[in-house]
Amino acid sequence: MMIAFLFQLLVSVGLPFVALLLYNHLADSIHTRGSVADVDSVDVDDVNAFSQRVRAELEQLNVAPALPEAAPRQAAPPPAPMGSSPAVTAPPPPEAAEILIAYATQSQNSLALAHKLFSLITAQLHTAPPSTTDDAVCPLVRVMEMREEEDSSASVAAASAAGGRVSRTNVCRVDTLLEQSQYALIIFIASTYTNGVAPPRSQAFEAMLKDSFEDHRIPRNTLARKRFAVFGLGDIAYGEERFNAFAKNLHEWCRGLGAPPFVVPPVYTTEAKTQSLFRIFSTALLKWVSRATFHRDGTVTVKKKSEMATTGPAAASATGMLSHKAGGITAAPTGETCGSEGASCACQQSTQQQRQPCGNGTGPDGDDNCVCCKTDSIANCVASSKRDDDDDADDDDEEEVNGENDGMDDVEDLVWDGTEDTDFDINKDPSELPELLYPKLRQNLEKQGYRLVGTHSGVKLCRWTKSMLRGRGGCYKHTFYNINSSQCMEMTPSLACANKCVFCWRHHTNPVSRHFRWKQDPPELLIAQGMAGHYQMIKQMRGVPGVTPERLATAMQIRHCALSLVGEPIMYPQINGFCELLHQHHISSFMVTNAQFPEQLRDLKPVVQLYLSIDAPTPEELKRIDRPLFEDYWERCLSCVKELAKKQQRTVFRLTLVNQYNTENVKAYADLVEMGQPDFIEVKGVTYCGTSTSSTLTMKDNVPRHDEVISFCKALCTEMASRHPHYSTLQMNTEEEGGDDGDGDEVIVIPAEERNRPYHVACEHEHSCCVLIALDKFFFEGHWHTWIDYERFYHLVESGRTDFTSLDYAAVTPAWATYNSKEKGFDPEQTRVVRKNARPAVVTASC
Repeated sequence: MMIAFLFQLLVSVGLPFVALLLYNHLADSIHTRGSVADVDSVDVDDVNAFSQRVRAELEQLNVAPALPEAAPRQAAPPPAPMGSSPAVTAPPPPEAAEILIAYATQSQNSLALAHKLFSLITAQLHTAPPSTTDDAVCPLVRVMEMREEEDSSASVAAASAAGGRVSRTNVCRVDTLLEQSQYALIIFIASTYTNGVAPPRSQAFEAMLKDSFEDHRIPRNTLARKRFAVFGLGDIAYGEERFNAFAKNLHEWCRGLGAPPFVVPPVYTTEAKTQSLFRIFSTALLKWVSRATFHRDGTVTVKKKSEMATTGPAAASATGMLSHKAGGITAAPTGETCGSEGASCACQQSTQQQRQPCGNGTGPDGDDNCVCCKTDSIANCVASSKRDDDDDADDDDEEEVNGENDGMDDVEDLVWDGTEDTDFDINKDPSELPELLYPKLRQNLEKQGYRLVGTHSGVKLCRWTKSMLRGRGGCYKHTFYNINSSQCMEMTPSLACANKCVFCWRHHTNPVSRHFRWKQDPPELLIAQGMAGHYQMIKQMRGVPGVTPERLATAMQIRHCALSLVGEPIMYPQINGFCELLHQHHISSFMVTNAQFPEQLRDLKPVVQLYLSIDAPTPEELKRIDRPLFEDYWERCLSCVKELAKKQQRTVFRLTLVNQYNTENVKAYADLVEMGQPDFIEVKGVTYCGTSTSSTLTMKDNVPRHDEVISFCKALCTEMASRHPHYSTLQMNTEEEGGDDGDGDEVIVIPAEERNRPYHVACEHEHSCCVLIALDKFFFEGHWHTWIDYERFYHLVESGRTDFTSLDYAAVTPAWATYNSKEKGFDPEQTRVVRKNARPAVVTASC
């Protein structure tokens, strides 16, 4: 012990002493090397000799030298103070031309493509043969985000305070973009956000560029010396007007500011075939780069195809046409040109242009004039390739180039599968429709743990199913409605959805649509394969601590189906048959819908419990938080609320609270409750799912605490009470004290100030941060009756009755599941485990 103490003392004293010696030695070395020699001690002849040697070496490397001659000898300037750098008298050499890859992204898809393109272009430039032009340079390639710096002065001040040097930021601003000397080639890779605007981080850039486009003081030839290309990412499900609107605006605004025709046709794609379209885009772009020569002054000259070597298979494929056939986009033979016999098509231009048929295959300078795309249903996805705007073009070519802004066609939707929402025919043969699960989507969902069923469905094991298998408690449905979480199958018959909610934890990898426009699998197949997939995942829980053979055997009997996994289950056209099969297997149906399909909700047959997600009480908040596809989303939401009021079975409003999004306007929520009259209102705090590229929610700012959720529920109940001042709840107006009712259950006494109102806080599940508000009719005989008698429901359904109500299959809620119980909604028969200091500790249920 003494030796260790002495060693520690030696280290603590000796290390600072050694560091001090090294610091002094380093300072002396820097002082010696930093001394500036007197100019009088340097001979001009030595400088000239050195310059000649450098010039000779540069000539051997085939690089034009630009070295200044030695200046006449002058009087020595006064010595510079110690520590300052000598003044630089020679002008800096001109910077090399630059290629900018500018991206705008929300979920990092554009960023990934930008870096991929960076690698391709860099490899192309460094493997290309040297140019014979004297002033040719190898351009620098940069990747930057289209974003106006929010607080550039603060960042500069911070950088200056840190080290006195401001590093070049990876942000592309509009004023930099408009500078004549900046960037010879600009490639936009732009995603379009909700409502057809730029992603949030790039919206200031969008506004600035639009302002420059509309500002008459900015010359119309500002971008005339630059070259451009654009690759847009969007979603056709949002409609043609919003599809890739930001990328289309970039093309329009740059052309309006004098940009020449884009080096490759603008490509606007959707997620389904982004990778295949990007390969085509990058291949065409690399072909153009191979013909381009970048000069030191920032200009670019492009060789005509007639001047390029066209021998060999590579050249043949480089000049070939591209055609989109069933199964993908492939290279077509050179002779098949757009407009030739048997290859006619319609060109889809921008919204300000009229549709015109493609002309002949090539232009005067040898460029391909269009790229034709065919699908089984349409042939309107085409693009006319740009003609080269060479410096030596004649007057006729210049006139055609200047007029090409009106005649150039966009590659509209090359990935469209012929089932666009606005033109979808519900009477079309389902066998002719495509499958929803394309390979890339299937890969992404399987990576997230989904067991995919058929061509449009999936199942996944819920964390609460695993928890109850281990005896560690069930979900809020176990507390509120008496389901056994270990016997619950989480499934959806439709992976597609009509919203892109900001709080969705499904990563937005599932497709979005306003119609079910894919092949349909029969409900028998979905249920059989779904149950098989669920049982397979249950079997994988063997050997997990806490999973006993008895619990495993119980879990192998599915008794509940939560139709809320992902997507919109009510979109599935055969949803009624699906639910009927569940009931025949004595499997309960918990149907969750996003309040966007009133017709399907009207036609829905009785289910055990029907949910309506009310994510916001006003149209502005709903648009912000749900990001719906439908333009009449609010009218659809109100129609669904009215349809819910007509249902006789158990109906639920489901509210997901997100701080700073939808927690303030309690009165507006009360308006919707008045309209829908739901039996229950589930209020749940948003689940934090960690850092995500598609979500900006944070634990600190957006996730409410359990006490905040309870306060919201009390405020909502109070607001509803204020609208019914003379409301009377007879079954609650009792003076009995709490006690045993004879059956072993404690009688619940509602406080006098909370009795005469329609809605009351009935249950809570603290672990899920979830609270249940119930109508007063579910309180009678001194107890809440929020639980469900499932066998009674199946009997009512099998009897053929359609007039039964939610009270016909209600059951008593135990005291531990009610509000203000000491258990806080945790089943006392389960073992609660709380992690403390990264180690699980078993505590009692009441803790």
